Amino acid sequence: MKGIYLLFLFLGVCLAWSAEDYEIFKLNDKIQQDLGASTTFYSWLKLENGPKSTPLEIKKAYRKLSKRLHPDKFSSASRKAKKQAEEKFARLSLVADILSDQSRKRRYDYFYAKGFPRWKGTGYYYSKFRPGLIFTILVVYFLVSTLHYFALKINRKQDYKRIANLKNEIKTQAWGGSLIPPLDGSDRKLTNESTGKVFVVKNTGDVFVEDGEELHLIEEKSINLNPVFKDTLFFKLPAKLYNLTFGKIFKPIDTTVSFVQPQGSPEGEEEKIHDVKQKKKQKGGKKMELANGKVVYSRKKKQ
Repeated sequence: MKGIYLLFLFLGVCLAWSAEDYEIFKLNDKIQQDLGASTTFYSWLKLENGPKSTPLEIKKAYRKLSKRLHPDKFSSASRKAKKQAEEKFARLSLVADILSDQSRKRRYDYFYAKGFPRWKGTGYYYSKFRPGLIFTILVVYFLVSTLHYFALKINRKQDYKRIANLKNEIKTQAWGGSLIPPLDGSDRKLTNESTGKVFVVKNTGDVFVEDGEELHLIEEKSINLNPVFKDTLFFKLPAKLYNLTFGKIFKPIDTTVSFVQPQGSPEGEEEKIHDVKQKKKQKGGKKMELANGKVVYSRKKKQ
């Protein structure tokens, strides 16, 4: 959320127009309303070289046009015509001032080349760029994939803590309110009355859930806390589309995700590599519902 806020703050700073910009925008709008949508400062002054016009050329063009548009030439016209002539001459003077000032001319030339923003009720915004379907899909795909990555990371951390806390809770209940194993070294069983699940707590601290005649180890370390590229939609979506189309003709993309379990797992087990086939959405071990109603994936105990 903080990153999104900073992004919008950055965009707001980048798109903050200066007072000079607003002056140029408003003057440009007035001239186009009066003389036509295609009219520019240069076309009004009949400067064929456009932004490359020299200060001398700009000065001469202004003098020539100002003589023709001077309000004194409309002294015998109606009051409305006089007012319009005065306003038009004032705009012409502003155009000459902007093009004669190198700093303001650079700003005008920038918008002249890139396009002018349009007034949208509360401010000036660009309407020139209209993203196409492909661009929109790519932007949405990037945003969703990014959010998916962070969601994976958060959910896996929560699952890790949840399973670790559940194991401690089961051991505490099985060992009489303590996390210290019994001195006799015996195994303890604990039954969840609401779900009927039976848990076996070994003297080593390992916690198993019974499934018929089998015992499945509950181990939080089997959860990969750091999702890799193949876990995200950045990879999964295009790989899925490819395998459904070109993958049927050419060699399909391997979607297997390898996870090396950290050392130090219960009963001194060696490092395990859990291959997860993304296209089948398999998870390591058997799906089990635990005492708190949550679903985890456990490993079968080695015989």
